[in-house]
Amino acid sequence: MSGPIKKFNKRLLIGILVIIISTIYLITLSLDAASAIYMTPSELISSSTKPEERVRLGGMVQPGSILQQSDNKLEIEFTVEENDSRVLVEYIGATPDIFGDNAIVFVEGYYSNEIFSADTLLTRHPDTMEPLSQEIIDSDSNDSY
Repeated sequence: MSGPIKKFNKRLLIGILVIIISTIYLITLSLDAASAIYMTPSELISSSTKPEERVRLGGMVQPGSILQQSDNKLEIEFTVEENDSRVLVEYIGATPDIFGDNAIVFVEGYYSNEIFSADTLLTRHPDTMEPLSQEIIDSDSNDSY
């Protein structure tokens, strides 16, 4: 009778150990992601951040600064500004629907050689809601679906 109980206890112990190790791993991942420092463009420019230090940058997209690569549509460059301070941002990935000129953005990544390499791009929804004009509604033919 002690044979099956020992096997059961051994499996139970291994299962509990796997759960504990997985939990510790997930906690360390979340702490690493939460360790990014939030800065505005002026703070980032005047700071002495290291290239391996993860940073969150928040500001407004400078009008006319969005450049999309012709060979890779997911690769974009734009400038984030705050008052008179500007930071060039490189990002590869899908952009939110409301991303564009004057959009308030939050990017997360690394700052090196006066270029911010972002791996996360978020936009803040505008404070005011405006209905679409009839001209925009009529021009949307839904061909992209």
